Amino acid sequence: MVPDPDYQTATLANGLLVATFPMPWLHEVGVTLVVRAGSRYEEAAQAGIAHFLEHMVFKGTRTIPDPTAMHAHLESMAADMNAATGQESNAYWITLPPRYLAAGFALFCEMFTQPLLAGIETERQVILEEMREDENEKGENINPVTLAGDYLWPDHPLARSVLGTEASIRRIDQPALQRYLQHHYRGANMAVAFCGPVAHAQALQLAEQCLGTLPVGQRQNHSPPPPMRPGPHWVAADDQTSQFSLTLSFRCGGYQDAHFYHAAALRRLLDDGFSSRLHASLREQRGLVYDVWASLTGHSDTGVLELGATVSLENLTVVFAALLEQLQLLMHAPPEPEEWQRLVTRWHANLMTTLDRPAELIERYVSDRLFEAMESLPQAWQRISEVQPQHLPQVARQILHPANRVVVLIGPHARKKIALLQAIK
Repeated sequence: MVPDPDYQTATLANGLLVATFPMPWLHEVGVTLVVRAGSRYEEAAQAGIAHFLEHMVFKGTRTIPDPTAMHAHLESMAADMNAATGQESNAYWITLPPRYLAAGFALFCEMFTQPLLAGIETERQVILEEMREDENEKGENINPVTLAGDYLWPDHPLARSVLGTEASIRRIDQPALQRYLQHHYRGANMAVAFCGPVAHAQALQLAEQCLGTLPVGQRQNHSPPPPMRPGPHWVAADDQTSQFSLTLSFRCGGYQDAHFYHAAALRRLLDDGFSSRLHASLREQRGLVYDVWASLTGHSDTGVLELGATVSLENLTVVFAALLEQLQLLMHAPPEPEEWQRLVTRWHANLMTTLDRPAELIERYVSDRLFEAMESLPQAWQRISEVQPQHLPQVARQILHPANRVVVLIGPHARKKIALLQAIK
């Protein structure tokens, strides 16, 4: 069994969800503000505005207009602060000693209730520089996630980079940021979570004082992605590096899908420790790669199972064939009892350690609640326990078949080299 954490929730009159995870053994309080306002809710003409706004709220408030002075004031309270933009949410977090919680949280909230949104041209250049991390020397996209996304979720916001495009970023101005803030950063579309030595009554009082005057607004909705066009799809991007990045992506259901935990089990069979299949076969036994991996990304209504490796030219075709071989094994035979027991033991331990990780607790019990998709730890363990290993080959055949495959190759002369992979059956 996996227990629930010790936590409490309440909803303010304006719809803001407030959650408290008391952890009295900690020596700092962590506060996370989650907004249902990621790139999935953007119009194509304003792609990247959620991420742009994430940058801009750090640029001073009406109380402390100078951003350096604002950060200096927070850091004088030993506060650390950061943020991230995803496809379905923005998240902002601050950690600080308990004695500075009230003052630090008040200034933190001013970033969302009274942002100055000044210095937009400077920040625009910063974001354009950030975007160039995903480009080669010719300015072409070399991000495997977005390259695959065009085929996994065709003509849908999920396929776009959260950073947007150069054209869309150059169009965004201060009035557009202000409108986006006023539309999305509203009580019914937000949640705030406190973790550490803090009482729920104190958290509620602080949230009411600092965020209770926000208008209610309304919860943002999103459209489901269209079906994936039959593949296999082959994508190549040239990049002057010494090795290739090879990725195989397969669209699957989201975390509410009946087979989501079956897909999660497939991922763990491939990559969950040095004894898992990709590491044991490609790295430990054959020495073909240093970096090999598998991951599963779940959204509320869709997901993607990925595997890949960083590989040299001389091993490129061998590694691709070896990855296909591992997929065939998943599709044709269930795991042996010893392997399955090891996987389930590690999975249970991972869920138990979630109780010690505030970020994972907030994602599960707060962020997911914004999408009406909260699944408690006991519920997750129940679903995992219902996964039967003998059913995995059938699910693997549904997910891992070639028509559902997107192959992305990035590296020197990749557009020419990908033909070597297409010849492998």
